[in-house]
Amino acid sequence: MKRVLLSITVIFLVLCLCGVGWGQKSFVVLGKSEQGEGAPNPTLEMAIKDGLTRAIEAVVVDMIAPQDMKNRQETLSEEFYRKTDAFILSYIILEETPLEAGYQVSLEVVVDTKGIESRLISLGLLKDRDEGPRLREVQVVVSGIKSYETYRAVEQLLSADAEVQGFSPTEITPPLFTWKVMMKGEIGRLADRFLSYDFGGLKVKVTASNSERLEVALSR
Repeated sequence: MKRVLLSITVIFLVLCLCGVGWGQKSFVVLGKSEQGEGAPNPTLEMAIKDGLTRAIEAVVVDMIAPQDMKNRQETLSEEFYRKTDAFILSYIILEETPLEAGYQVSLEVVVDTKGIESRLISLGLLKDRDEGPRLREVQVVVSGIKSYETYRAVEQLLSADAEVQGFSPTEITPPLFTWKVMMKGEIGRLADRFLSYDFGGLKVKVTASNSERLEVALSR
């Protein structure tokens, strides 16, 4: 039994080392490569490239005005979508699915959002603006994490939060996990996100909350 518990701890440690830092953002995306008239034969590599492009596009869309998206498509394609290597920090293939006439892949992608922002500013598509509320560090402590699925649900919540600029695990003692989170805004809003999030049927309770620390308990 001790050996099993040790293995679980090691597995969680390895999986949690992929936390996202400041100036980066993690996405789960689908990429496809399908046979079309006049198109080259589809390959798995083309499906991966499509997924990486979609991740970069998601960041760009969130940063610039819709009118610029429409009027500067060629510039965006040349500077970002055709140069995915410049802005993709890492990716993992989660699933490969053969299609009737091609391939589909599910990818977990980490994008260099700070690099994209800097390039948009240099192109005049994003003004170098006041950052607004000061970036600060808070601890998010979640107890009751007993599966990788639950751990990933917490990281997906943090990744999707607009005011969370980056995060990384700092303490791993299953079922208790602690993240260092760089964020703007009020921690109470993040607490509300936890309370309304679907953790696969788990009950969610905020046990403590202040300006520097949020404690959440998950239970059946």
